[in-house]
Amino acid sequence: MASFAFWWHMAFLSLASTMINVNTVIPAYLERLYHSSFLIGVISSILLGLPSITQLFFANFLKTKKFKKPYLMFGILTRAFAIFLLALATFYISNLAEWGILLILTAVILFATTGSFAGIAYMDLLGKTISRDKRYYFFPVRQAVAGGFSFAAGFVVKYLLGASAFPNNYGTLFLTASVALSIAIVLFFFLKEPESEITPRSKTLDMIKSIPILLKDRKLLWYVVVQVLGGFYFMALPFFVVYTVHRFGNVVGNIVIFQVSGMVISNLLWGVISKRLGNVAIAKTGIFLAAFMTALAPFLPSLIWYYAFFFMIGSTISARGIFMDAYLIEIAPAKERVMYVGISGTFGFIGALFPMLGGILLKDFGFVNVFVIAAVGLSATFFVSFKLK
Repeated sequence: MASFAFWWHMAFLSLASTMINVNTVIPAYLERLYHSSFLIGVISSILLGLPSITQLFFANFLKTKKFKKPYLMFGILTRAFAIFLLALATFYISNLAEWGILLILTAVILFATTGSFAGIAYMDLLGKTISRDKRYYFFPVRQAVAGGFSFAAGFVVKYLLGASAFPNNYGTLFLTASVALSIAIVLFFFLKEPESEITPRSKTLDMIKSIPILLKDRKLLWYVVVQVLGGFYFMALPFFVVYTVHRFGNVVGNIVIFQVSGMVISNLLWGVISKRLGNVAIAKTGIFLAAFMTALAPFLPSLIWYYAFFFMIGSTISARGIFMDAYLIEIAPAKERVMYVGISGTFGFIGALFPMLGGILLKDFGFVNVFVIAAVGLSATFFVSFKLK
């Protein structure tokens, strides 16, 4: 029952996530609305960074709770409400003037913050209910489910974006995403959660002081280093779709389909690698592909090549999704699991600032230079990944 609850959640989360994808839909939406690379970078950094910087503090709160499921469900429903706000802002954007940006930022901040709250509860609940001997197939199956529903959502995105004029097409898309995310909690109602071993809440200063102690675990240390350096990918990722749209017009729906196709098909490869070689091999392969594809991004000759490019981008996103969760649960002691997740998220905030940096650099240096810088940084990340054990 536990596996099905998580797979059900992943199915509808994937539907919603594809409809508001931070790497494709949201950048294209903001580019159409405000034509600002800086705003795209800021929004991307908020979506990636706020969950990261708040995780440690939420972890400090949640480690005092025997049961995490109620907090997970609260977080999911609050995120659904945030997407609903985004939909409202989109429908009435022409009447909101400068208040439109404020409402969009409010919705994005609420979505990102509650995502971190839900994410910590999710990881702890998953660690308690999915036994270690089942995880080798649980994560690849979870990614396969995610990919399958993301693939279906890609066609929904293409249909809805073409069914009405801007901005109503995006408003309808976001409203559908809100409904899908609300449905994701259904099977959690029936999931029996074992009690957690609780620990007292730490003072903020003591909690910060505990980070160097936990980082004496070399596996956690190098995981964090690779996570931070992986921010070079986020420097480029939101702007791949903007660059492609600039060159070839409004092809967002097709891009989403090809990207999620890469996620679905690559899961077969990642499942084999996970079982035979372990999660570190997934990290090395994914980072190498990310560096290679980012270096190629400005130099592809035609639209069909960019469709293939986004197929490969989907593969690297899938690899990251499997590695980041599976490896962290693998190395985290049960008593420290929540704090490991919190530390990972806190250092991940550094990497989450890279999209904002990309948006700033883009104004002065252009797409090509931003992509080249990101590729060089990812190449360095690839060599550091050999420290993972």
